[in-house]
Amino acid sequence: DASELHPSPNHDTLVYLDYIQPNSRAMTLTFRGQPTARYIQGDKYEIPFHRISSERVEKVEEELLAYPFSITQVIEQQIVTDIQEIEDHRGVTYSEAAVQATGNIVRGAQATEDAALNGAGNGLRGTVQRSDLIELCKVLDGSRRSLHCFLMGETDADDVMHWTVEDFGDAVQSKVTIEGFAYDKLLGRLLIRTVKTDIVQPGNIYGFTEKKHLGRFLILNNTRFFLDKNVNLIWFQAYEVIGMSISNIASVAKLELYNGQGGGDDSSDALVNEREVGGGVYNQVADGNFFPQTYHW
Repeated sequence: DASELHPSPNHDTLVYLDYIQPNSRAMTLTFRGQPTARYIQGDKYEIPFHRISSERVEKVEEELLAYPFSITQVIEQQIVTDIQEIEDHRGVTYSEAAVQATGNIVRGAQATEDAALNGAGNGLRGTVQRSDLIELCKVLDGSRRSLHCFLMGETDADDVMHWTVEDFGDAVQSKVTIEGFAYDKLLGRLLIRTVKTDIVQPGNIYGFTEKKHLGRFLILNNTRFFLDKNVNLIWFQAYEVIGMSISNIASVAKLELYNGQGGGDDSSDALVNEREVGGGVYNQVADGNFFPQTYHW
C-alpha cells in the first residue's frame, strides 16, 4: 500500500520503513535481587523501491501483417519472464553481497583437497558431496538460525545423482537410478533447483533461513503494460516497481565448489552482469543453422 511509504531523507525515492526487532534477555535472581534496566527503542531501516522495465519494443504497423501469428502477444509473454529474471538476478546479487560481508562461506571437499595439493586459485570445480551440504547447514544451524532451503542450479543438482547407495540407501537409490532425483527435499531441507544457471552460477550453492527471518519482497506496482502509436509506428513497454531487501545478512550462507577465484573455464564465483541475463543463444535458426536444409538433399 502506497500509504505505508515515506520519502527518504537521503534521496527522492520512496522507501518502506521496516522495524528491527529489539534484543531482550532474561536472568536469574534471588528473592531480593533486581533485574538490570535497559531502555529500548524501535530501530528501523529503509527499503528503497526501484523499477524493473522491459525494452521499448517498436514495430511498423504494416509489418505486423507479415506474421501468421500475433508477434506482439509473444513479446508480451516474454516480457513478463524477462522482468522475473531481473528480479532473480537482484536477489542473488544481494545474497552474494550478504555472504561476502559475513564470511558465511564454506568450500567443497573436492575443491579443498585440490587447493591443498595444487595451491589455491586454479579454478577446479568439484561435484556436490553430501558432506559439503552438511557443512553448509552447520553454518546457519550453529548460530540459532536453521537452514531452511538450498538454492542451486540444475548442473549442481544433477551431481546429487552421483551419490551412491551409501548416501541414499537401497530404496532411494533405486528410484534415483530410474527417475532421477525428483524429491523437493534434501537432507531435510527444501531444495530449490533452477535452470537459470546464468544467474545462479555453477559451483555456487546458497542456503537460506525461513523467509520471515530473511528480509522483505515488496510490490508497489505489479507489471504494467503500455501501448502507444505514433503515425504507423507501434511501441509497447512494461515495468513494475518493487522493493527488495535482505534484512538479516547473517541468514544467508554459501557453498563454493571451486578452488580459488573462478580461474578455470568450468567455474566462476563472479556474478553475471545484468545485461547478460537471459542472453544465451538457444537456437541459431536466424543464422541459417538448422537441419535439414534444401541443399542437403
